[in-house]
Amino acid sequence: MPPPIPTSAPEPLGVLLAGGASRRFGTPKAFARVGGRTLAERARDTLGAVLSEIVVLANEGGYDGLRLPVHADDAAGLGPVGGLATALRLAAEAGRAGVIVVGCDMPFIPPALVRALAERARADDVDAVVPESTGRRGMEPLCAWYSVRARALVDAMIRAGDLALHHLPERIRTARIPLGEVRAMGDPARIFFNVNTVDNLQRAEDMERGVPPAVCMVGRKNSGKTTLAVAVLAELRRRGLRVASIKHGHHDFESDQPGRDSWRHFNEGQAEATLMAGTGKIALTMRMEGEPDPRALVGAFFAGRGYDGVLIEGWKHGPFPRIEVFRRAVHERPIHDPAAPDALLLALVTDEALQAAVPVIVMDADPAGAHVARVADLVQSAFGAGGPDGR
Repeated sequence: MPPPIPTSAPEPLGVLLAGGASRRFGTPKAFARVGGRTLAERARDTLGAVLSEIVVLANEGGYDGLRLPVHADDAAGLGPVGGLATALRLAAEAGRAGVIVVGCDMPFIPPALVRALAERARADDVDAVVPESTGRRGMEPLCAWYSVRARALVDAMIRAGDLALHHLPERIRTARIPLGEVRAMGDPARIFFNVNTVDNLQRAEDMERGVPPAVCMVGRKNSGKTTLAVAVLAELRRRGLRVASIKHGHHDFESDQPGRDSWRHFNEGQAEATLMAGTGKIALTMRMEGEPDPRALVGAFFAGRGYDGVLIEGWKHGPFPRIEVFRRAVHERPIHDPAAPDALLLALVTDEALQAAVPVIVMDADPAGAHVARVADLVQSAFGAGGPDGR
């Protein structure tokens, strides 16, 4: 067994894993911006708040603006395992006991987590320190400390063609930052949010601005979507979530009775916007041209107010994940083809069982029944605030 690393050992080498092809993103995602900074700049600043020496591992150019040493992987095309092998070599050559790696596609890693990794590595005689997460593997090996003693096993994994980085902590002495400690630094779903696609980038920008996630409840007329939406809102409130809502209509409407003061301000006075304010609530009426954009509405009216999410009734072809309510007793077929996979369709809620490419939730007779709880689980999970995955 190799000797333990002394507590006086030099601090870890900070390693920004910039990766390579970004095939799912389309362009090198390290240069995409969230909150006015590139993903690479955000990772650099996170590591730099704790560590004095940082290097970039990247297989393409364009990183001169970071003002950091840039190294290509020793062997291209091996993914994160290849990047870690190169990182451990660089650390060994620099006389460092280990590395703290951060993938540049996680824009919300807090410096406090980097500090916790370094402190735990100094305190424990282990070969890796990995934070626990709410993801499907329960840990985040791309935001972790690795000892130079793990280098031989990493090289052996590469020779064997085993390029799954999550296998490494299972094969060496690994300490974990408990999920409770991670939660003390922020919401794990946000901390470890990963930007792999352009849609992920939009969501990251929304998260930076405090724009809550949204889910749509859709269905044909008289399908029961309003009844279900109201029941789900009440269930989420019972669970302690703060949820806003939007009702989408396909026609003009009045939010006040003709002749009332606020109605006269808006209609007779032709005010551009009228705010009706009373004890405990306000109502805003604004003029606009054409069909409203649901993403703009969520950002404009609910950003930064601490809502866990927004439940929207309607917008069956909008940009948000959706749940369709379909009753065979009322309509011949649903809006969505049950046999066709749809990335945005979370589930079909129906009055009878049917075969579908998405989960099917059958309504029960009790309006506060089990199907409401199941739909609330899906919505809560989509909000990143809990649900079936246990967050």
